[in-house]
Amino acid sequence: MKLLHVIPSFVPAWRYGGPIYAVQGLTRELARQGHEVAVMTTNIDGPNVLDVPLERPVFMDGVTVWYFPVEPPRWWCFSRALGRALQMQVKHFDLVIIHSIFLWPTAVAAFSCQRRGVPYVIRPAGALDPACLSKSYGSGRISLSSRAKKWLYLNTLGRLDLAGASAIHFMSQAEMEASRPLRLRPPGFVLPHGVECEQMEEKSISLPLRARYPQIGDKKVVLFLSRLDPIKGLDLLIPALGDLALRRKDFAFVLAGMGNTAYEAEVAALVKEHLLQEQTVFLGLVHGSAKWALFRDADLFALSSYHENFGVAVVEAMAAGLPVIISDRVGICREVSRAGAGLVTGLERKEIAAAVERLLADENLRQEMGRKGAILAREQFNLAKVVKDLAQVYGQIIEGKPLPCVETEPSLGRLPVS
Repeated sequence: MKLLHVIPSFVPAWRYGGPIYAVQGLTRELARQGHEVAVMTTNIDGPNVLDVPLERPVFMDGVTVWYFPVEPPRWWCFSRALGRALQMQVKHFDLVIIHSIFLWPTAVAAFSCQRRGVPYVIRPAGALDPACLSKSYGSGRISLSSRAKKWLYLNTLGRLDLAGASAIHFMSQAEMEASRPLRLRPPGFVLPHGVECEQMEEKSISLPLRARYPQIGDKKVVLFLSRLDPIKGLDLLIPALGDLALRRKDFAFVLAGMGNTAYEAEVAALVKEHLLQEQTVFLGLVHGSAKWALFRDADLFALSSYHENFGVAVVEAMAAGLPVIISDRVGICREVSRAGAGLVTGLERKEIAAAVERLLADENLRQEMGRKGAILAREQFNLAKVVKDLAQVYGQIIEGKPLPCVETEPSLGRLPVS
């Protein structure tokens, strides 16, 4: 198949967290499995971050990537050059996959496909969840103007973009269910992000965590690894760990990730407020082999997000054999709970603290949940298998066949593909 992926930003993935990282893996694996894959994106990050030629092909792991210049209004990722290229090029592809919503690349890609009669799939990445559309998260605030823009889009351009799609690709059953109040016209299907679990077998060039930070000593490591953003629930996790630290000092809290400067300062202030300075290690951005080494050095992984349509870092932690503690707002919480791969909590600090304490106190439980998580990651979220299933769905769409009318199995959170 000839597949074109349209996405506002592509590389470097570490600036945007798991979803962009997962799209990189998806496109690379599609190419590896023999499909002709291209990506059209923008240089929204600018030359100081991403030094690539514009409007010329860049070859990455078998994928042809085109970057186009962004112009005002930049918040919309507006690019006339991208629009012109899509108008000319979509006719050369069998299917277009659009990895965004609310932004110019979505609108112009959908319009170009409709005009040229090319089928397209939209992957909203959680953006159609009412929680994302209307609510604020902890100390984070979604401005009225931001909400207004989203609802205006959904009732104008967005309605046309979504209505013309051949299908909507959701990452989890929870994400698809959350979108139902919008009464979307296209059929939806559920297939998760895939993770390259075999990377865990690679040798790491990083020093062990305890060798770099002797203050950790023999303490158990509670790991948070994600983009630093209010949606991730650190305003719940940090106070919960602060409460726990009043009773026990046998754990270290390792914070890995980056965000905007103001929010990073807010997180540091939270750690200080809850008297966790001596038990906390800030690592900043961690990726590549260093990330996998960090997973191996930790004892448990915690993510108390207010909203997460999937949870790429959760799957990566499970692939590394870590038990996980996640909120019931993480898209794959059902799968984790049913597999016995971790503990699922509500958005209550006492509940989060109790879950962390339970795992810290029981090494056998940590090992058993870690073992089950590794099996879940390998069997249900392995990148090669997920992409093979996804390619079958793409083929059905290209051939004009209806998608299977099968209820997604809740324990798997994915659409069976025959």
